Amino acid sequence: MTSISDKDYNKIAKEAYKLDPKEQTDLDDQRVIGDIFNINGRKFQVIDAIGNSAEPTDNSMQAMAVAPLDDKGNVDYSQVVVSYVGTNFGDKKDVLNDLENLGMGFTDKMITGLPSISGMGKGVLEGHFNDSVKKEVVENIVDVQSKTALEFAQRVEKKVRKENPNAIITTNGHSLGESMALYTALKMGWNNVGFNGPDIHNIVSEEEIAYMQAHPEQFRNFRNPNDMFLGNILGNKTGVAIYVNMTDASFVDESLRILQDDKLSWKEKADKIYSLGDKYHSYNTWRFNNKGQLIDENGNVVTNTAKGNANTLILETKTRMLRYYGMKSLLTESGGGLSSNERIFLDSEQATIGANALVNAAQQVLDQIKIEKQRGVEEVESLFETTKSPFMVSSLSPDEIRSAFAAGGVTHDSVVGNVEISLQNKLNKASQILDEMTKLKDKIAAGINKKLEEDIALAGEFNQWRNLK
Repeated sequence: MTSISDKDYNKIAKEAYKLDPKEQTDLDDQRVIGDIFNINGRKFQVIDAIGNSAEPTDNSMQAMAVAPLDDKGNVDYSQVVVSYVGTNFGDKKDVLNDLENLGMGFTDKMITGLPSISGMGKGVLEGHFNDSVKKEVVENIVDVQSKTALEFAQRVEKKVRKENPNAIITTNGHSLGESMALYTALKMGWNNVGFNGPDIHNIVSEEEIAYMQAHPEQFRNFRNPNDMFLGNILGNKTGVAIYVNMTDASFVDESLRILQDDKLSWKEKADKIYSLGDKYHSYNTWRFNNKGQLIDENGNVVTNTAKGNANTLILETKTRMLRYYGMKSLLTESGGGLSSNERIFLDSEQATIGANALVNAAQQVLDQIKIEKQRGVEEVESLFETTKSPFMVSSLSPDEIRSAFAAGGVTHDSVVGNVEISLQNKLNKASQILDEMTKLKDKIAAGINKKLEEDIALAGEFNQWRNLK
């Protein structure tokens, strides 16, 4: 089973916006249950949806649950993503939810408008004032989106567990959608990956805030630090925002340049500054490497903490172990115990899972050390370059400056060379560990293959068991 990458999550969050009936006025363009779409070369199917024209909501909350398709075109219920839609600024209910739900902390109901005077007046003239007032008030009070978002998550879980009791469900979203995704991940105990979501501290308890602060690996809310108007508007009290520099440009610097442009009117300046909000808030600004991992402006893989890296590996290993235990349950459901061949099969699967986990962990460490080595050498090279500049001894030539530093033991080899050697030693050690883990993995695979070559009947059973769902 191929895991869902950061890039996949980003594309899924983008795809979720097609649920919005106010944006997708053509019904054929709206996402509905059963839709199949491509995400970075893999096919996903919508297994549940809410907030589109097929199932509208009173508060404009929209979300969908998607799962990848396997090689046979069947839905792979082992991994499901519940993705929430962000704010549509042309939808009053979305904007009011931002203010009342996230900003003011309403967790049950929100007000979407004032009762219509004309509607109540009409009721008086028709002789049913009480009913008309009640109707006008009720129509302007609806559930907050976080409440509907959680109810949808509970519905999805019930549906998915019927198909696969061991399914791993994660949440996802962009902007307001990521806030709803964080909220449901917290309440449901799921993991989350999303982008530029405002903080949810106003709609959760102090105990829940403490939990989120203690478990950042469960919540990965990637934020652009320049997203001043929207993503960062409520701060980071929960502590789960992961700030990622995506560009050398700065919201403040760009705003200053606009304000200093005398050729622009105040309205033009205001419009341009407002447009920066979308520039830094958009889901289109993120960059990914060829493994689908989120990277920053320098090409470095973005993680929240080492603990978060470990959590990703643990999650992938747990996913594989869930399949292992599923197969074990199928093989023992008759109640007669395991045959010797079944035990060999399960032992080989468990050993393979463990070996893969070790190799993946070693590879991740090696990749990170490569990044740190490159960064470290670049920084020390930059530092050494300052020794060539006559910033304090302008009377000396560059050669005389170099000689003076060398006399004091400051040379390229002593500064840059020593750092590079030290980092290379760490890189070599990490590479050696990866080689050892890879050899162990290959040795386990070779041992299994040799056993199967010697026992054709066992090989046939292995193929049969590996196809168990």
